[in-house]
Amino acid sequence: MPQIGEFTRTKSGFAGFVRTLTLDLEVSLSKAEATEAENGPDYRLFHGDGDLAREIGAAWARTGEKAGEYFSVLIDDPMLAQPIRANLFRNGESSVWSLQWTRPPKRNGTA
Repeated sequence: MPQIGEFTRTKSGFAGFVRTLTLDLEVSLSKAEATEAENGPDYRLFHGDGDLAREIGAAWARTGEKAGEYFSVLIDDPMLAQPIRANLFRNGESSVWSLQWTRPPKRNGTA
């Protein structure tokens, strides 16, 4: 899995970056406001600060047998051909979290 970002915890969530061949963004994950939606995100992903901050995605808390606590992250923007789906994992016992991306498997009948 290629690492496309790195984050650290903050008082309000996480701060970090997303870097690919076409993206180079400083971003933050902020705790989402509680809603009655059953599958609502736990965090909202923002690019920019203050009045210039724009929501570009969301993250959902997950727990895996081997991975422990991690976050399923969705990044989307009109300039992207399709959303980026990645997972945010803690790097061992450190305070650093890695955003890992894997190309989705091809579905039957598609190129």
